[in-house]
Amino acid sequence: MASETNIVPPYVPYRTFRTFLESLAISMPDRIDRSVFDSKFSGTATSQITSALRALKLVDADGRPSEALYQLARTEGEQHHKVLEEVLKSYYIPVFRLDLEHATKAQFREAMREFGCTESMLIKCETFFIHAARHAGVALSPYLISNRKSGARSRSTSRTQRIAARSTSVEEAGEPELTADVELDSAGLAMRELAFKVLEKYPDFDPTWSQETQASWMEGMNKLQDTFNIRNIPAAKG
Repeated sequence: MASETNIVPPYVPYRTFRTFLESLAISMPDRIDRSVFDSKFSGTATSQITSALRALKLVDADGRPSEALYQLARTEGEQHHKVLEEVLKSYYIPVFRLDLEHATKAQFREAMREFGCTESMLIKCETFFIHAARHAGVALSPYLISNRKSGARSRSTSRTQRIAARSTSVEEAGEPELTADVELDSAGLAMRELAFKVLEKYPDFDPTWSQETQASWMEGMNKLQDTFNIRNIPAAKG
């Protein structure tokens, strides 16, 4: 079945997306552009959030906020959950055709594939939806939420807590995680520096690209992470 939208589904970590929405509660800008994002959001996270806002029609083609975005930023509790649920239902039409309270993972994946995203992006797109739907109070089948990591990590020592604090903006943005409980040797440090240099030169994601270009960008990023084994590179000592 053909996709009901030409825009890639949101794939930004939902916790990062929520942090951005909360930042808008203080003052809603007339336009959502790159200057709105502060230093807690990396270039990659900024692009991912912008793409999610457009996909969910929370901004128009010029970046101007919709009424739904105003409501998401300014409401709390049941009212906030209701607005979020309506936003999700208006975009994830193939998904909400399912009986989500009893759907299997295979059924959910088949529905998500209708958006035309590549296999490399599919899990991230699914994860955003699962977390957003749970936040909105949508009843989900236990088959959809089982074996999904919450993203929370146990930090038992002050040293690892300091490392976690320094790396929060990177982890929240869904970028390579650079934390570990081991000390850097010279080889590890060199690899870490090389990884950062390569990632700095990698172009920022542009949500205005064609779907094919967006998919190529994501596959390239995944390959870079695999090449450098980025998630296992230890962070510098605090």
